Amino acid sequence: MVWKIASLYVATVIGAGFASGQEIVQFFARFGSSGFIGIAIAGFLLSYCGSLTLRKCVALKFADYNQLITSINKTAAPFLDLLYTTFIMLGMAVMFAGTEEALLQLLGISGGMYITAALTLLPLLVGLDKVLDLNGYLVPVMIVFMSLVSVLTIVKGKPTGVPGLVAAVPYGALYGGYNYGFALAVFAGIGQLVKDEQQAEQGGWLGGLILTVLITLAAAALLTAPPEIMNTSLPLLTLANRISPAVGTVYTLVIWIAMYTTALANAFAVTQRLHPWLSGQWWKVCVLVLAAALLIARIGFVPLIKYTYSAFGLIGLYLLYKMLRL
Repeated sequence: MVWKIASLYVATVIGAGFASGQEIVQFFARFGSSGFIGIAIAGFLLSYCGSLTLRKCVALKFADYNQLITSINKTAAPFLDLLYTTFIMLGMAVMFAGTEEALLQLLGISGGMYITAALTLLPLLVGLDKVLDLNGYLVPVMIVFMSLVSVLTIVKGKPTGVPGLVAAVPYGALYGGYNYGFALAVFAGIGQLVKDEQQAEQGGWLGGLILTVLITLAAAALLTAPPEIMNTSLPLLTLANRISPAVGTVYTLVIWIAMYTTALANAFAVTQRLHPWLSGQWWKVCVLVLAAALLIARIGFVPLIKYTYSAFGLIGLYLLYKMLRL
């Protein structure tokens, strides 16, 4: 169970921006060696605070994130619930929009977001146990290939001498905040499934540490690669293609897996929240949630990332502050 919890945590965080390397550039690598200070801050938030939150969610037996939000701030709960649900939906839409581009590049087919949505629906219909099982199989694939591309680049490259900038510190906190915010919805959802508080805490630590190691490797790889790599839209994919076209093709699939697992985690959290409120059959709520996310995804991948992630980082830090005070 510890690995299943950790893999769900990792799957929630490793989305399109993480796996492609764009998040690593924007939040860490562009600040040079100081970016590792930001990584340490983000790693603390994801590991320690993530494990503590998971333990509390199990101890308090939360069924969904609405119960968690109500316990944090009962007065503002309706507003926070609506705002949080909106951002989780936007996060899911970002993943679907990204899969459209990934499958177009990988297979040369359009309609990738609809294929991904259909594949998301299947495990949702059979429950959280199957979602955990699926993530348990897919997450190791992401970990291995992300590590492989990063390590091979580090071994072959040399430091580029990007100057250190102190701005890495707040960016590290913001990065930890928005990923914590996305993960919180999933944490609350497993509050009733997992019975052992210690297992929940260990899963949080393991997931957070895996994420920290992957971020560190990716940042180090980007800082040893030619500087122009950071200006590409998909930096880690560019590094993979530099190793060999075959590795690049496989890594495109890894990016799709990353987006798929994140979309699946977000879809489960939103469906679990809306199911009691809509008073409908589970499968109908699943279809409604996915249809709404697909509609939003038509806005496009880049615009959704631009306006969603930074704002959600502030909300995530607020929720973290309130959660630690429970």
